[in-house]
Amino acid sequence: MPRKTIVPIYDGDDDIRLHELRMAVEIAERAALKAEGVPRRFGDDESPSAELDAARAAYDAFVDEAAERAEEWTVSAIGHEAFRQLLAEHPPRQVEDPKDPAKKVDHPEDAGWGFNLETFPKALLLFVDPEDGEHRTILSVSGLDLASLGKKLRRLSDGEFQTLWTVAYTLNTSAVADPKATRFSTGAQRSDET
Repeated sequence: MPRKTIVPIYDGDDDIRLHELRMAVEIAERAALKAEGVPRRFGDDESPSAELDAARAAYDAFVDEAAERAEEWTVSAIGHEAFRQLLAEHPPRQVEDPKDPAKKVDHPEDAGWGFNLETFPKALLLFVDPEDGEHRTILSVSGLDLASLGKKLRRLSDGEFQTLWTVAYTLNTSAVADPKATRFSTGAQRSDET
């Protein structure tokens, strides 16, 4: 897992338009397969139809246009100690147990996460190490002074906010995969000699 990543937030209705164009490509692909009668394999060079070529070209062109208008958010992992401290500062909300009102249980929204889903996501995105102001969750936002980050976060749509905090959460909780770890079989060795 990378330590940081760039999350594009598309301008206006670009995200919707990208989805529509991608659907047009998928429809053209299915129509081409039906007309051809033979399933194609991933990576085949020849395009089976002019309609499919046109749909792909329109999608590719709009991806480039939308990328130029998109806002780029650079999101980073904050380190395990800071992340665990944030978790401790935002424990799950406690509510009455519907089966036993004398008992308290984690709020249903928080139960699966293990933290307060109302407060933790914003705290994670606004995290800045008190000892090193350069170490933070949001490293940069295209065209934005990070001093006004809180104001910018408040103005995001719910979907944009959800995307950003879940990316930050994933960066902080995902294990690092070693590509060499699966290089050799872990099965019992066998000898062909008799």
